[in-house]
Amino acid sequence: MSQGPWGKSREQIAGVALTPVQLHGAFRGPFSALVDSSLALLHDEGRPARDARAIAAQRQRLFRRLQQGEQAVLLGTGPSFAGHAQWAAVGSMLQLRELRIAPARRREGLGAAFLRWLLAAYPGRPVNVQVLAPNKTGRAFWSAEAKRHPALRVEVVESTPPLS
Repeated sequence: MSQGPWGKSREQIAGVALTPVQLHGAFRGPFSALVDSSLALLHDEGRPARDARAIAAQRQRLFRRLQQGEQAVLLGTGPSFAGHAQWAAVGSMLQLRELRIAPARRREGLGAAFLRWLLAAYPGRPVNVQVLAPNKTGRAFWSAEAKRHPALRVEVVESTPPLS
């Protein structure tokens, strides 16, 4: 599996390391941190994984997505990552599947910096993102970013897509 567009193991954006998540050593290190951050995102969305079975299912979903060619990065350096992002190439566009910034690190420009990096790493490719209608802060962020970046396409949805 290639490292993706970054070409090296870490890159700096807004003073935070961008660490690619790869499948070698899959259930520890960066992959384990990705699972933790993704579980926190589910909690933020009001659909927490409460038991061992649900946590294992999320771990397997993430593993399968990476096997199928999706890309993921951790924002920051361990042990306290600032968040994560996960995206997939869908035809000629990118679908941003997840972007989570830990609550303590929000409003530092990390989400905007990651988006600029993603658009630069995949020039000429539109990026689609879905944001939940009840998420007023998220809607405001994505609306402002869409005005700055014509390649960004934002869709407001009423509910989260089913986990798959």
